[in-house]
Amino acid sequence: MNIVAIILYMSITNSSIPTSAPSSSQSDQSDVIRLENILIELNYAFRKHRDLIKQKYKISALEMELIKYVILNGSQKMKAISEAFHIKLSTLTSIIDKAEKQRILKRVNSKEDRRVVFLDTTKKGQNIFEEYSKFLRETAVTMQEYFDEDSFNYFVEGLESFTRYSLEESEAL
Repeated sequence: MNIVAIILYMSITNSSIPTSAPSSSQSDQSDVIRLENILIELNYAFRKHRDLIKQKYKISALEMELIKYVILNGSQKMKAISEAFHIKLSTLTSIIDKAEKQRILKRVNSKEDRRVVFLDTTKKGQNIFEEYSKFLRETAVTMQEYFDEDSFNYFVEGLESFTRYSLEESEAL
């Protein structure tokens, strides 16, 4: 099952919604439980999506994120990337060792200071990201076709709000 199917399933199933009109406090409680269940399912959907990346592109989701980061931000210092991803430089080094063996990312030494190492993508890494971007675009189009215009806009706005909230919460930790 792919991410589209999971998200569509989540959007059309509403089995936890009571059939009778609940009181205000019951409604609030029901909505909280419903949201909790959706968050659990969303975690499952993200895990399935990471599995899809691994199976289809033969790289980890983190490696895909690194490729995306470098493509969108240009060649970056390893130290800056480790800070952006909140991982130790030694951990990033290990990840990049593997990515270099797969020929999806490459280290480039600074011409000004040999101690400074930049991370850049290879042609193979760029091709993988282009294919992945195309897949995401097709997924978005499929979802847009599934929903009516208002529902699609609410769905996207909800995802944007959820993403902002989640990122703010994780930054607060």
